[in-house]
Amino acid sequence: MNTVSYTLNNTTFTFDTATGALQCLEYPGVPPMMQEGKGLFDLSWPVHTDYDTLRLHPTGKYHSTPPAIACDGNTITLTYHSIPWTVPAPADLAQLQGGVSATVTLRACEDGRSVAMRLLVENRSDTEVVQVLFPDMNGIVPTSDAEHDVLTMLGGRERPFVELKSTPKTRENFFAWTESCAGRFHRAGGFQPGPMIGRWYDMGSRKGGFSMYRKHWGWGPDDPKEMGYGEQLWVKLDNLTGKLRLAFLRDTKVGRGEVYDSGEYILTAHTGPWIQGVGAYREYVQSQVHRVVEVPRRAREMFGFRTVFMANGYTRDPDDYSWKYDDMPTLAADMKEHGLYDLNVWGAFMFTLPTGPHCFYEEWGGLECWKKNVEKLREMGVVVTPLVSWISLWDQTAKNYGITERSGSWAETPKSIPMFKAPYCERWSCYQIHDHSPENWRRDIREGLRFFRDEAGCPDICWDQYVLGDNQDDIVHDIINEYRLETEKMYPGTVFSSESTLYFESELDNTDFTWNWLYWPGRGDMRPYMHVVRTLRPNINVDSEPSYVKFIFMDNYVINVYPSKPENYNGSALIREYPEFSKAVKTCAALRRAYLDYFVDGVMVSDCPVDMEQGVPCRITGYQKDDALLLIVYKYKDEDACLPLDLADYLPGDCFSYRICNEQNQVIGEGSVGAADNLTVSGEKDALYMIELFPKDSRRAQ
Repeated sequence: MNTVSYTLNNTTFTFDTATGALQCLEYPGVPPMMQEGKGLFDLSWPVHTDYDTLRLHPTGKYHSTPPAIACDGNTITLTYHSIPWTVPAPADLAQLQGGVSATVTLRACEDGRSVAMRLLVENRSDTEVVQVLFPDMNGIVPTSDAEHDVLTMLGGRERPFVELKSTPKTRENFFAWTESCAGRFHRAGGFQPGPMIGRWYDMGSRKGGFSMYRKHWGWGPDDPKEMGYGEQLWVKLDNLTGKLRLAFLRDTKVGRGEVYDSGEYILTAHTGPWIQGVGAYREYVQSQVHRVVEVPRRAREMFGFRTVFMANGYTRDPDDYSWKYDDMPTLAADMKEHGLYDLNVWGAFMFTLPTGPHCFYEEWGGLECWKKNVEKLREMGVVVTPLVSWISLWDQTAKNYGITERSGSWAETPKSIPMFKAPYCERWSCYQIHDHSPENWRRDIREGLRFFRDEAGCPDICWDQYVLGDNQDDIVHDIINEYRLETEKMYPGTVFSSESTLYFESELDNTDFTWNWLYWPGRGDMRPYMHVVRTLRPNINVDSEPSYVKFIFMDNYVINVYPSKPENYNGSALIREYPEFSKAVKTCAALRRAYLDYFVDGVMVSDCPVDMEQGVPCRITGYQKDDALLLIVYKYKDEDACLPLDLADYLPGDCFSYRICNEQNQVIGEGSVGAADNLTVSGEKDALYMIELFPKDSRRAQ
């Protein structure tokens, strides 16, 4: 095998001259990240002979022609005049004539650390190219070992060398569903589809690895009616070779004479954990955010909020609601006792357009009773935020607009069977509006927002199902920006929250935190997201589990306190009804106040300052601010925990003072430690420990 190697921004790429396969990917100080790799792209070209799955790939066995490989010192170019086929087919078949050509470029980025990768595909045949995999990183090997090499995404981590391993147990299932055989897919969507969230990933260990992201923002580009849903990451372990494949996958249609342009993907190889490779993506995200109103200080400082589901819309039945308007002061007093000052209310009125006093329940005293209690809570220091739901046009709104079609029923009441989406429920049947251009709908939304601000006394808004639909024109985005600019002049510091549905990129410009159906621990690990995105904070809902409160506090998420009574709605209980939960909320609210500057003005660095590969029996989240580092530790066991520190990238110098405090913020340990020393934490399990580290001459040492 003949190979050729080129180095761009310290990253060395070695190619097989016969196929263009990426044989090796190397970076100084890191073991090779790819060995005996494959081509950088893979195409589906369904010429229907004996195979529906005819594919085009640089290492295909049929109709093979070597690529032209060149480098001008800044850009590597691989040119395939005719891409080889992966399965046999008659060379004279009419559908194959003309073939498909491709050009791959790798360009050194101006940041001095990254490489931009791009694919151009030209179809000269009469058969459409219907799928593109690029960049196709095929041949990844562990830089540490199978146990400790991790695929990190914005919303979670996984160990593909372990989790996708073929075993007798996994082979008991249908092969095409079995991840060890078929691989695993992650969509780049909002907070709800899964752990990917954004179009970025990192593969490696604490020794090093590489980050990859797509340099595109907002709607499209593959389908201008969608955001991230058109992009998938395929994670496939080859259980024969033990090597991993990570490929971005897009379904497309490239017809005769058409050219497919992937746009640029940015690869950043690095030493150390993922946080050392995410910098290029973090800077890109920050360059794309253009807020019309900065995130209010209150939204940045808040520990969380309280949600109540007041009613299901059948308030004539006294058994069909948990709270009424006159109960709001009781809720507020319970909140204040626990350090929460934002009350988010669902089901307090009908989600009808046009909106007005008629939407409020007369059984509870109507709009005037609502306003009276909103004012009481304002005097108590508690902000009331109504949830509005105007993307789903509920029954009465649909009737107002002359819409007879119903796309779904969202009734949710214990009085129906099933409790959710009973098909016979009429009031909560809805038409989900995907076309956001109707002027009457846009007018009613603008007037509805102003009604809640000017007449209902609630300028703070929570928006349900934000931009859910095929919104090419950012119509909802623009309406909300208009409202925020207008309201900020009248009520400075007003907060806007929303449910993130399709892609967080569409909410970054105008949402301060989310209201999503996210729960611990199923959400995964959003600490990489928190490191990259320093504006839009995601929420996590908690019913009454104390440990979840502590995990959410550690990671700077917004806690949605949502305790419920058995056989009742979410939010139907007071916080104090669950003593251990109540204690955890009070504890974490107090700790947040004590260490607020780290959360608000510091940088989340996850657990990277500790070598977690050594089996640390704790959960750890760190924050860096100026010349200080805060490590929040949750101990899983009663015995002492030894933390192997790795502080060189986070604090200046070689020796530091430290202070350890317990959950009551009482000092339980002090001393000095080196950048690579072990630090022992003593105390009971399931408790939090706050560790501050700083140079000995720092003011924090006083």
